[in-house]
Amino acid sequence: MPQYVLKILIDVAARDDLEARRSAAALVQASLANVPGVREIVLHSSLDNKSIHVNPDGSFPGQWNKGGTPRP
Repeated sequence: MPQYVLKILIDVAARDDLEARRSAAALVQASLANVPGVREIVLHSSLDNKSIHVNPDGSFPGQWNKGGTPRP
């Protein structure tokens, strides 16, 4: 049986990286942490094309990663 991935993009407004992390952590803890099947959550900045992984508990393991070519 094939497996599919549902990708949902949610805009998070923030003035800086720390505020964006806090907003994402609050969103994850409030609504996504207990959704069955969640295996990856990523906070992504299209402005400078970087991303960071968020654990379902709202914590951030590691650092920001720079991406490849920015999307239009």
